[in-house]
Amino acid sequence: MSREKTDFVTKAHDCWGETVPDWILALASEANASSQTEVAKRIGYSGSLVSSVIKGTYTGDLEGVEEAVRGAFMGYAVDCPVLGEIPKTRCLKEQKMPLTAASSLRTRLYQACRDGCPHSRLSSSRPQGGRSC
Repeated sequence: MSREKTDFVTKAHDCWGETVPDWILALASEANASSQTEVAKRIGYSGSLVSSVIKGTYTGDLEGVEEAVRGAFMGYAVDCPVLGEIPKTRCLKEQKMPLTAASSLRTRLYQACRDGCPHSRLSSSRPQGGRSC
């Protein structure tokens, strides 16, 4: 017995109504073109999160999901202080990378992501209100 394939665009329209955001439609369209699981991998989230976002029931960091979708499927780019213009998805990925002494570039990225980059979703790792060494 085969399961009927979900039409994510229809589901988005049903759940969001006329106010469905453009990035939700992009997410739903990509899920229709491939799969919920594949789309989730490309934006760095779980398949169940993709489903709940499309249905409008996700209660977590919707802004973070939106940034990932815009970067992965809508061509959104940012000006990284270390790398120059990069896709937003790479920006989000770089923010999650650990600090390693093996690469001076990795060290510069790690610090920039935590030291006031306007695109960072991380808080500064430096103490507030004083000089840092």
